[in-house]
Amino acid sequence: MLVIHLGFSGLPKGNATSKRIFLTFKALLLGGYTPVIINKLSLNTKVKPGKVNRHDGIPYIHASPWSNRPDNFLLRNLNKVLGYAGEFLFIAKKRQKIGAAIFYHSSFSELCYYRLLSKIFRFKLIVQYVELRSAITDRQRFFLKLNDRFFDTKLSSYCDGIIVISEYLRNRVLNYNKQVPIVKVPAICNFDEFKLEGGKPENNYLMYCGGIGYVEVIDFVVDVYLELAERKAYDGNLLLAIGGGEDEVARFARLREKIQQSGYSDRIQLFKDVQHDKLIRMYMEAEILMIPLRNHLQDIAGFHHKIGEYTAAAKPIISTDLGEVHTYFEDMKTTILSPNTSKESYIRKLDGILKDKELLARIGKAGHELGLQHLNYLSYVTPLKEFLGKL
Repeated sequence: MLVIHLGFSGLPKGNATSKRIFLTFKALLLGGYTPVIINKLSLNTKVKPGKVNRHDGIPYIHASPWSNRPDNFLLRNLNKVLGYAGEFLFIAKKRQKIGAAIFYHSSFSELCYYRLLSKIFRFKLIVQYVELRSAITDRQRFFLKLNDRFFDTKLSSYCDGIIVISEYLRNRVLNYNKQVPIVKVPAICNFDEFKLEGGKPENNYLMYCGGIGYVEVIDFVVDVYLELAERKAYDGNLLLAIGGGEDEVARFARLREKIQQSGYSDRIQLFKDVQHDKLIRMYMEAEILMIPLRNHLQDIAGFHHKIGEYTAAAKPIISTDLGEVHTYFEDMKTTILSPNTSKESYIRKLDGILKDKELLARIGKAGHELGLQHLNYLSYVTPLKEFLGKL
């Protein structure tokens, strides 16, 4: 049976969304399905030539005539229209083979469109539900807020099944529709990518990895580190691996200025858009990996992709005792959990454990074992196979 991806384009660019989509489809491939990922829009430049390619064993196609994003405004919009047409024609051509489609996006209008296609061509439509859109505070425009409200409250009426990332989202869906089939797939990772020997870094360091859009969290991490340094509680470095697009120049400039004025600029290293292989090595050579969660619905309802990767690196994680972290991890056994989101709480936790290398190693190993069981994509081959089979 053919299972196709619909919605999010720009694959296989290596962000968290792309990784989750590909790992979901790798699990389906191992479950005996035939996966195909469709890019209806051309969002990237320097794309691998060819309409059909493979990434990590999964075939992906470009539905639009130009695989690279055109610079010309008219060509870019023509390419967009033709991308929708190309996707439609692909689905029409393969309609006898397509058993299911997995929609990954936050557009309610697109969800309605694909629901219509699923009825016309008689395939099952599944939604990947990974965040509570209406909880994202920076989406203040009226139509964005309206879209998010409709998506969060109506999606279960426009699909045949839902893949949720958290218990919060599962319970929310069931509050609106107790009949819709649901399978939970948390923040999954390919643990095989981490079968490397961690080296000995030139300097010990704490590490945070995330997008520049999480400025509030990045500032928090830097402030915690600076306070530890001021108290002489930690003499290692802080490594920040931050991703961001060309439109984030101002935020990167502000972060660099904050580092420069901190008094510890020689001990805070900022890396931008690190290649995945190098990032894995950085994880594996860190002393502690940091992923502070905020007491916001956005963080409670979701499950950060980095947590799966952090456990795969077998290094201790410090986070907040909220949401899915609370569901899976236990303080001082499988991770280091701050009871609240205050800077002082994080400092107390770190100050009390940084010098105990044996305890840190035990926590890192236990977190890795937990991740292998619950956050490895291979653990979801059978659940996804059974979920689609029942549909």
